[in-house]
Amino acid sequence: MIACVVSCTKFKIIDWVPVTFQVRVQDVQGKDLLDPANDNSWLAGTKIHFRGITIDLDETGITAPVTKDIPAEYKGFRLEKGQEYYYLAFGEFHGGSEFDEEDMTIMWPDGKINVITYSRKLNKVKVEAKQTFKLDGVKCSSPIIIIR
Repeated sequence: MIACVVSCTKFKIIDWVPVTFQVRVQDVQGKDLLDPANDNSWLAGTKIHFRGITIDLDETGITAPVTKDIPAEYKGFRLEKGQEYYYLAFGEFHGGSEFDEEDMTIMWPDGKINVITYSRKLNKVKVEAKQTFKLDGVKCSSPIIIIR
């Protein structure tokens, strides 16, 4: 029996939830600046830089997010519609991966930039992921909210 328990735990498959980065953009009054009804045409030309690659924002195929999509399916840098607001989404990335202070730089068409730093440590014994987000060096929560 002990051999069975030990061998079974050795090959335990963990179904980690994929990582998708979500960024809301609003003004100081809380108005959703990504909502097409609020003239988000200023987004044209927005890019993200990650791991040496620059990716253009895809604004053409606004979709509602999928609630469960395992395994991770990379969908690029895109505009998505949430239940209450629009957001920029980047990913998905395999949830079983660790990230050690990885930077994603959003380059806006007006020349401004925002740097999102993400770290993720896994505890495979407890099946837990500890993740932290920083926006321009300041710790923040997810979804990340940028005030413009």
